[in-house]
Amino acid sequence: MDGSAENILHQVQKGASESNKQILASDGNLQVRVQLADWDRLGCLLEKLEIRPAARSSLNIDPLWIEKEINYLGEPLKIIELEKHRGKALLRSFPPRRGNGTVHFFEMVIDRREGLSFNRLSYDRSLGCRTQTPVPLTRETLERLLADLVNLASRN
Repeated sequence: MDGSAENILHQVQKGASESNKQILASDGNLQVRVQLADWDRLGCLLEKLEIRPAARSSLNIDPLWIEKEINYLGEPLKIIELEKHRGKALLRSFPPRRGNGTVHFFEMVIDRREGLSFNRLSYDRSLGCRTQTPVPLTRETLERLLADLVNLASRN
């Protein structure tokens, strides 16, 4: 883990231990926002994770690396849309989880100018609408995800 990831992880851990539901952390050219529904000594309910480039910079995050290496969420992430020349990608769980007329999936949106966002969505087929759903993660899994994404964003 590089220095940027360690610094950001420390800021997130400190903010979470202070019962903050929205944690902002930054280091160098990166700004990280973590939205939590809950946090305890074992895990958390993650609502959303965002990594933004600082002003006048961009993120060069390789979606192929994410597809290959982020394999510990219980559902593999696959590239659904890729606009390589524009630095944009959409990754989702594949296959998504299905049950009781609802489809649950992770979604990661990458835009070199706007940044990266990661969350979990549920699509209710009977209502025809998507809603954001908090995802239970162990603290270790959240920290690993943060470290992997920050390290990737920092070296590009």
